[in-house]
Amino acid sequence: MHESFVIYGAGGHAKVVYELITELGHQVDSFFDDSGVNQPFGNLGIPVHKYDPSIFPDAKLIIAVGNSVVRKKIADLVGHRFATLIHPQASVSRTANIGLGSIVLAHATVQADVQIGDHVIVNANTCIDHEVKVESFVHISPLCYIGSACLIQEGVTVQPATAILRNTTVSLNT
Repeated sequence: MHESFVIYGAGGHAKVVYELITELGHQVDSFFDDSGVNQPFGNLGIPVHKYDPSIFPDAKLIIAVGNSVVRKKIADLVGHRFATLIHPQASVSRTANIGLGSIVLAHATVQADVQIGDHVIVNANTCIDHEVKVESFVHISPLCYIGSACLIQEGVTVQPATAILRNTTVSLNT
């Protein structure tokens, strides 16, 4: 079923999210960015506006901003419904739970009983092993391995190509 989306963000991650949405057979009607007003995004010809909840109010929204602190601020401000996106080339266990506004990108693996909070980015070629809890507003960069029974606390950014051993808790202070 064809759905309408808007993307909050107009940088590199927004391009990745745009491609995912269109690959899933949906349409992107607008981008939102705090610095852009009525300018087209790249060569796509889709307008970039400052956020306004009256622009495509029935569209689903994805926040395409890598910075977890900024993503959380935006999530508290917007009035659109949030979408959850899973790339068709990702492998997600049927016993995993993925929160609102979260994105699982290509070739990511999410194993059994994984709990992923809201507005999480699970980037390409990442493996999250069984029974992991990823709290909201986490960004897991490409090529990461998260061992079984880990806890990744709210707002953490896991850097590219990081391996986190089993039963580890990762916090902003780690």
